[in-house]
Amino acid sequence: MSAILIAILAVAAISIALYPLFEVQRRPARAPATIDSDLENLLSAREATYSAIKDLETDHAMGKLSDTDYATLRAKYEGKALTILQKLDAAQASVQHAQRAAASKGACAQCGTPVVAGAKFCRGCGAGVGAACGSCGAPVAADAKFCRRCGTPVAALQPA
Repeated sequence: MSAILIAILAVAAISIALYPLFEVQRRPARAPATIDSDLENLLSAREATYSAIKDLETDHAMGKLSDTDYATLRAKYEGKALTILQKLDAAQASVQHAQRAAASKGACAQCGTPVVAGAKFCRGCGAGVGAACGSCGAPVAADAKFCRRCGTPVAALQPA
């Protein structure tokens, strides 16, 4: 009898431990996570490049680098920083575009979950849901007094 009880407990423990591996994914796909990881990678590359330029300046000031080496390396790092900044601007523009598109569709700008009319928070991720500007359609934070893009007063805003 005790062997049966031990076997039942072992099966229950194993099934509880393995349940997350076999659970069906119920949440919608999160495209912003990919965009967010790209932004994080670009931000860390930007900081690394800035740090390299700062180290380069320190080494030149200490006399470890000649003027010609310093000029060559500085130009190389500035070119790299410029490329990163251009990619960062493009990535931030695409994030803003995705947020505007999600807001105009009545979806959460963070996770894409459809937002119930009158809701103050997203049911998928808990992010605050603001309003959409009646003039330009840009998302507006719940505590904002004016639209950040066009300056329309909050009184003219439509619920998202």
